[in-house]
Amino acid sequence: MCDTCLEKLEQPKLICPVCERPQPLGETHGRCKTGHSLDGLVYFYNYQGIIREAIHKLKYRYVTDLAIELENQIIKQFDIPESNFTLIRRRISLSRPVLIPIPLFWYRENRRGFNQAGLFGQAIAKHFNLPFREQILVRTKPNVSQTKLSYKKREENVKDIFSVRTSHVPPSLLLIDDVWTTGATMKEACRVLKDAGAKEVWGIAIAR
Repeated sequence: MCDTCLEKLEQPKLICPVCERPQPLGETHGRCKTGHSLDGLVYFYNYQGIIREAIHKLKYRYVTDLAIELENQIIKQFDIPESNFTLIRRRISLSRPVLIPIPLFWYRENRRGFNQAGLFGQAIAKHFNLPFREQILVRTKPNVSQTKLSYKKREENVKDIFSVRTSHVPPSLLLIDDVWTTGATMKEACRVLKDAGAKEVWGIAIAR
């Protein structure tokens, strides 16, 4: 990805992950919060152009070199002093959350050879010196691709597909995935984690 193309990318406007209305720093509106909702959501790019192409090539053509490219760009975005990532940097500094990737079903991960959310998660964890845990949350059953499903069908498709495999869930977590579309997958993962004892869960996606 050349500098000329990267310079054309606009910093996305963040939203509340519950109502999806604008929220400049990504924090869930107070009126939208429930006991199972995400506490906030950040993402680095709009899901279009070279970012969409890069994620597609990584996921479906297994061009893993692109993961390094994207990781480097994400870290640069995090480090912009005056940006819409100010609040999440502050939360990271104060609560030192554990970073958890959205898991793939074992068969899909074995076939692909990697979990793209895990690759990004490791890079962010390393940058902020955060713990990274892949085995806290597991996907216990397969589901069909979300790509062509309606919003309602996406919710049904991810119902009860996750399980927590630990007796102690850290109180503060960062959930990471590659793309936020309707957020159904990340919302379901958050619900399961909060049911198991998590107190604060923020979502991080590469693009929306």
